[in-house]
Amino acid sequence: MQQQQKVKKMEENLTILRRCSLFSGLSDTQTAALLQSLHPVRRSFSKGEVLLLAGYETQELGVVLCGQIEAEKQTADGVTLTLTRMGPGGIFADILAGSRGAKSPVTVTAATDVTVLLIPYKSLLRPGVPLDAAHAAVLQNLVAAMADKYFALDRRVELLMLHSLREKVLHYLRTEALPAPGGAVRTPYTRAGLAAYLGCERSALCRELSRMRRDGILQIDGRVFRLLPGVPPRQNGRPVRADREENDGM
Repeated sequence: MQQQQKVKKMEENLTILRRCSLFSGLSDTQTAALLQSLHPVRRSFSKGEVLLLAGYETQELGVVLCGQIEAEKQTADGVTLTLTRMGPGGIFADILAGSRGAKSPVTVTAATDVTVLLIPYKSLLRPGVPLDAAHAAVLQNLVAAMADKYFALDRRVELLMLHSLREKVLHYLRTEALPAPGGAVRTPYTRAGLAAYLGCERSALCRELSRMRRDGILQIDGRVFRLLPGVPPRQNGRPVRADREENDGM
């Protein structure tokens, strides 16, 4: 019975890992064999539990098998910013685990009930041990994933540097939101989550979205947004910042 459960869990892991960039290009047979040598640990967390606390080290990188996690950072004035959210196949703590004693700048929490695979970083490197093709491919994929995160961070900084909330909303919808049917886009965030990601208060975001709908810029259906033809109202050659009074909440 225990052996059957172990096989079932392995099959479940492989189903998810096919979508994980870390194991891209590997067959199920190669992935299964590699997991045997990496000695990963499968762990489950309830919604709200902390996977990694800011200020602490880790020697493991994680892969999300099911559920959603969020990485948050608290500013000096106590505002919590949601930096990223990821689901099945997402990789986290890869850069931190590969550092030399660096402490996590973010807290990673379970946004939903979540199951992750924790892989010891030292088992990935194994200095002095010849690498087979599968192991070498995983290391190449790991470097590529780190590069992707660098550019994602650059996009995040670009968003936070925008002055008005309307500019932030439009930038997010045009560059980061997920495609939806009919040319629309959708966000995985609730209004509170999107507000945290944009660095503003939920009430300020809701007011600005209402204004953008009223101004004929957006159609909104829950988490699905459609940008309407045309450009935001302009004044003296510059976009109107309809959210001036809410800037103190950003």
